Amino acid sequence: MTDTEELKILSDLVAIKSVNDNEILVAKYLQKLLGEHGISSRLLEYSTTRADLFAEIGTGHPILAICGHMDVVSPGELDQWHTDPFKLTNKDGKLYGRGATDMKSGLAALVIAMINIHEHHLIKHGSIRLLATFGW
Repeated sequence: MTDTEELKILSDLVAIKSVNDNEILVAKYLQKLLGEHGISSRLLEYSTTRADLFAEIGTGHPILAICGHMDVVSPGELDQWHTDPFKLTNKDGKLYGRGATDMKSGLAALVIAMINIHEHHLIKHGSIRLLATFGW
């Protein structure tokens, strides 16, 4: 996966307005992305707008669980933003956007790592289990 492809994943995640109680769109995006890379996943839907996502690569034990939440807090007053909160913006080498630090960049990193590990057949024994959760 190229740097451009990885950055697009974060950009796509930031563009999804998953303000608490609207995480299912992130879960479905991640499910599609993982599927495109040969990783099956499962949605656990709690409502029409909320779901958790589970994915696993490898087999057996030990199991390393990696976890991140898919929701973001409200952007608040939009006039207080210097950029669109739901558009990833590179400004002087820094990335701005709702969730760029909490938690969509972390979630993107977990998913990208999982894809790269899977595609390069790096697991010799055990499993890695991704848990992408909705917020409370």
